[in-house]
Amino acid sequence: MTDRTHTAELAFGGPRLVSPLAAKLGFAQSLADIASTAAAREREHRLPHEEIAQLKALGFGALRLPADAGGHGVSLRELLVVARDLAAADSNIAHAFRNHLWQVEAALRQRDHPFHAHVLGLTGRNKTFGLSFAETDVIAAGARPTRVLSRLEWDEIRQAYVGSGDKIYATGNLYNDAFIGMAVESRAGRTVQYVLERGEGVGTGDDWQGFGQRLTGSGTATFRDVLVQPAHVYPPDPPKSGDAAPWGYTFHQVYLTNCIAGIARRVALDAVEVLRARGRNFYHGEAEHPVDEPVLQALVGRIRGYAAGVEASADRAADALQRAWDSHGTPGEHDATLAATLAAMEAKIVIDDLAPQIASWLIDLGSGSVVSRVGALDRHWRNIKVIASHNPRVYKERLLGQNALTGQLPPTGAFF
Repeated sequence: MTDRTHTAELAFGGPRLVSPLAAKLGFAQSLADIASTAAAREREHRLPHEEIAQLKALGFGALRLPADAGGHGVSLRELLVVARDLAAADSNIAHAFRNHLWQVEAALRQRDHPFHAHVLGLTGRNKTFGLSFAETDVIAAGARPTRVLSRLEWDEIRQAYVGSGDKIYATGNLYNDAFIGMAVESRAGRTVQYVLERGEGVGTGDDWQGFGQRLTGSGTATFRDVLVQPAHVYPPDPPKSGDAAPWGYTFHQVYLTNCIAGIARRVALDAVEVLRARGRNFYHGEAEHPVDEPVLQALVGRIRGYAAGVEASADRAADALQRAWDSHGTPGEHDATLAATLAAMEAKIVIDDLAPQIASWLIDLGSGSVVSRVGALDRHWRNIKVIASHNPRVYKERLLGQNALTGQLPPTGAFF
């Protein structure tokens, strides 16, 4: 490479779709293909079965497993780097992996427990997991929470457990190979964990009605007289010690915020292409071609700068999450996990506020040239808002304020 060529490459700065890490792990071509077809999938409502199958085959679902267990051996922080690349390519697909990736994290923490060992074994074979835990029917007014497969009945003839139930808002279940949950088994009346591999009686529908994240497979999962093999029913995890940190490392929230950061990066990438593709400027503009228009050049710079700020805020939360993971079982675990949940809240407040604005600026940049449904650029704003609706930021703002003023600790649910 000549010095001139090297300088020319450096001259075009800004974000890149694929990080060096994702390229090193062998995901570059797959991510580029996913990104190039994302708009068409959105227009045609084509579910990404093939794309997700390819990522599974490449080991995306097993990124965190050691190489000798069928994985890539990446750190939690590195997992979020590659997941953000995927979100920049297509946030639907990144979101669809979230529940599986969390189960892997939980399993890695307790890999000696037979349930988690089984989860890791299937993950190492490039299988992914969905959830069949309790769900609330949000459609029926005043509905009470229900539990999917709340009871597993022993069937003497088939020598297996049988269960039925429905799960709404089953993100990613449409693409998963197995499902996990908890239930009461009939013979001893005890609470158990189970792993149910996809088979007869399992139905996953595409009835998600959200205006964004339309292809995440977040519809209804149905289980009708499904068979759960006794070998796949396990005692529950042992209770946590009183010294254990209660916030679960806030993986769920950081992962979703990380997805939004990926969308912000994609907006910055699309902004360059949108302006380069514009053929006409307004008659009152200062340049003949839009790409030479000073106000539009400045808007590209604003989008780039704000998107970089969003990614930096997500990075800060991801770093805190890694430190919390590293502190497991140490005297500093409580403080590290508290710091992670506070950093996750701070990142969500900033990113949920800025990212929709960045997506809106993309429309300002393209003006009437980009409002056609062909480009599907409206998906960025819609997807950001739907992801951000998980555990809304207004509550995070209040809780952060209370913590600053009185030292009150955050709630201990999964999204904190």
